[in-house]
Amino acid sequence: MKTEKSIIDEVISDLNSRNKELECLFNVDEILSNYEIPLEETANQLINNIPNGFRQSQICVVRIEIEGKVIQSSDFLMTELKLIENINSELDKVGQITLVYSKPIHEEKGIFLASERQLLKTIATKIGSHIYYRKLRKTIAILQNDESEISQANTNETIWKWLQNMDLNDDEINKILKVKIDFTKGETIIKQGALASYVILLTEGLSKNYLEGNNERGFIFKIIKPINFIGLSALFADNNFSFSGSALTNCTAYLIDSQLMKNIIADNHNFSKKIFNWYCYMTKGHLNKLSSLANKQSLGRFAETLIYLSRDVFEGSISTINVSRKDIAELAAISTESGVRFLSDLKKDGIISVTPSKIDILKSEVLRLIAG
Repeated sequence: MKTEKSIIDEVISDLNSRNKELECLFNVDEILSNYEIPLEETANQLINNIPNGFRQSQICVVRIEIEGKVIQSSDFLMTELKLIENINSELDKVGQITLVYSKPIHEEKGIFLASERQLLKTIATKIGSHIYYRKLRKTIAILQNDESEISQANTNETIWKWLQNMDLNDDEINKILKVKIDFTKGETIIKQGALASYVILLTEGLSKNYLEGNNERGFIFKIIKPINFIGLSALFADNNFSFSGSALTNCTAYLIDSQLMKNIIADNHNFSKKIFNWYCYMTKGHLNKLSSLANKQSLGRFAETLIYLSRDVFEGSISTINVSRKDIAELAAISTESGVRFLSDLKKDGIISVTPSKIDILKSEVLRLIAG
């Protein structure tokens, strides 16, 4: 008959075993969460950790066979005291894990506990899932790279065709597209008052043109979409940028030397005519903006701004991930607080819907009436 002390000792022993198994599984999960290191290095970390989950860890050695490679403990020795589990990725066997006691032992409860057998089976399953996700990540990376290359190729082709439509020849296009630069979200593209030694051709992303004000208050007068020039106004003025521009999203652009741009405009009359037309169109938009500021109340300007963003910039839902509420307010030349209040009022009236990531216009006719 078991004494009270022997029962307590047995319970403590069982608890210690469970604790070792749980700690082992925790460490296995930590190791398998890292997909950046080679698979062989992952296996090496596993064979050093797995013995810690078994009662006889001091004589426990492990061998892992994965995809034709064998990784094992330095003192691995095959004996009859072993557990073997297949490693399956989806339904296919991709390897095997073998755990061995390298010396004879005597255990009243048997060489391996049922929980230890289950532990190795669980580890094998986790390794199989890890291998599957490695392959999946590799496939996704290849697909994303292919899509990126296709997207880049399409973008380059679009830029080239647009410049050809501006009556530029291949030599002029090559000169214009010589210096490519990427801007991260929030990064300054041009700075008000800075020397205008270059013109920007925005080819990817969204940027904003704005006049800098006092106390971090500014006035955004234009959202720039691809494909558009930024800073042309400084070419034949005082050679200083009269406004600032910054990236609303990650942007790609080409820096065109100011003198190169002047030379192309002087030598290529068809291009200069199209640039002049483009510039006049932009100026007309700025004059309309000034008219709105002079003649409309703040709510009317705000409604007009929502229509502009939905129709001309995003061509649908307004992405508040790219254009913040502060940006929308500055476009309407009102305070951020007023902009937030107008959004709330228009939402209550069912004219717009507002979510954390977008604004949708539900009643466009009503919003146009408000805009005047």
